[in-house]
Amino acid sequence: MTTCKNCLYRDTHPFGLYIKNGICSGCVTHEEKYEIDWSDRSELLKNKISKIIRKKRSHYDCVIPYSGDAEDYHVVNIVLGLGLNPLMVSINDYFLNDIGWHNSHNLITHFDLDSYTFNPEISAYKELVRTSMRKHTHALWPSLALKSAFPVHVAKQKKIPLIIYGQNQPIEQVGKFSHLEEVESSSWSRIEHDLFGHEINDLLGSGGHVVSKDNPYYSYPDLSKLGSGKLVGLYLSNYYLWDPLYQNSQVLKYGFIPQRQNSTFDPYERAGSSIYYNFHDLSKKVRCGYRKINDHVAREIRHSRLSTKEGKKIISYYDLNPVYIKDFFNWLEVSNSGYEWFVTHKLHSVKHLVLDKEVNLTHPSHLLPTKLTKNISKSKRPKKSFETFMKGIRL
Repeated sequence: MTTCKNCLYRDTHPFGLYIKNGICSGCVTHEEKYEIDWSDRSELLKNKISKIIRKKRSHYDCVIPYSGDAEDYHVVNIVLGLGLNPLMVSINDYFLNDIGWHNSHNLITHFDLDSYTFNPEISAYKELVRTSMRKHTHALWPSLALKSAFPVHVAKQKKIPLIIYGQNQPIEQVGKFSHLEEVESSSWSRIEHDLFGHEINDLLGSGGHVVSKDNPYYSYPDLSKLGSGKLVGLYLSNYYLWDPLYQNSQVLKYGFIPQRQNSTFDPYERAGSSIYYNFHDLSKKVRCGYRKINDHVAREIRHSRLSTKEGKKIISYYDLNPVYIKDFFNWLEVSNSGYEWFVTHKLHSVKHLVLDKEVNLTHPSHLLPTKLTKNISKSKRPKKSFETFMKGIRL
């Protein structure tokens, strides 16, 4: 295992990280941000979009996949500023707490947007989550499969020629491509990056048989039947200077609520998820050898809000923060013996980080610059985890 001497990323990153002379590909590509003329890039985007939607056959100009993240607010603000009429498309992953549902509902309400939400059949969905945990130690995989495929199905069905995403993570995190390559979404990139090389059929036969052929939304649709039309997926981070912490902090004025987390100083990214910074964070440690705090520290070092020395201390602190995960297993309807088996056999390397009860931990204010602690001070704790809505009804 090799570590970048600047941003502290490890070469175990699931997107693939190249390190040469101690500096990683992500840091090298990040420097493009300060060399690119972003005014020219935004004009390029406007021209590209104009050509894509010129012969549209739908009331809507584009689809925007959303869950209520702070980034979604930023994306909507840009898209509306471009004069486009978007259709918001979301997947109910059943993992949101009260903050997450507020942010999701507030997004489409504040901007007065049309939206389309898919609620997967919950018993089949839970079975897929359990299967994915057993096979891949990954609870989010089924929701990622849906979130990366369903908006494409909707765009195809409604003849909407364009899907607009926020950041391209392989570029922003590991520099897998250049911003100038204008990489677009595709079936290949979905499998390679969103789904870590797996497809839904990998789960079939091991408990995943509950997915019916009549429910195609876990797989990418066949786009060959679009005729002369073409469905294009664009990433805004290729055309605008992308600075997640800064731009996410600006969406508070729209009513977004940041969530205080035990495992990071960033209250914006994935705010509202009941599993992202506890169970998912531990399973990330098992699969990749590091936790989410490494992603945030690498990002902040590259944006010059942290030094490498400060980043090391912050990672060392948060890497040892324990989390409570039993409520997730209760929601998943796993027995106590099943929970104990999973912790012992699947999370054995991080078992010491599993709490018996939920505890709100303090943040290392002495290690964090004021520009980071002020974001924490604006955040809130959720009142209810796994608050389940289905078809607009709270269950």
